[in-house]
Amino acid sequence: MQELRLLELLSRVHRRLVRRLTPLFQTEGLSGTEVFVLWKVHKRGSLRATELAGHIGIPPSTFTGILDRLTARGLLKRVPDPGDRRSVLVQETPALAELIGRLTAAIEVELGNIFTALPEGCRERLMTDLEAVCRYLEEEKSGTTVTCCTEDF
Repeated sequence: MQELRLLELLSRVHRRLVRRLTPLFQTEGLSGTEVFVLWKVHKRGSLRATELAGHIGIPPSTFTGILDRLTARGLLKRVPDPGDRRSVLVQETPALAELIGRLTAAIEVELGNIFTALPEGCRERLMTDLEAVCRYLEEEKSGTTVTCCTEDF
């Protein structure tokens, strides 16, 4: 049952952080899902539209509407996939890079306000342990093992 409690805590933290950050997204006229899409493209570069929808965890039909809105705003562009003419790649535009710069600065301030209130060392431990969990979940498929949650990254 401790595992379910952990899942519940992670979910509660996520919901509360999203609630705190949503006004920043709304200032830019964006939803949290749209910001997540933009962030993924910014961090990963070109992605197939279907792959991006899978990363976000939404059906391609729902993703098409989001992609249409973000493309119309000039934040993303669709380009033919040279490796598969049936596919479309989603790419960043210069306007997205500018938006990410503004959002990153605002998010850093807001998260700084939240996390600096934690006891000294707690934030670093939390970051290290969550990175280890993420790495474990990502590497689980390949058969490699994360040895310790407190190892240096």
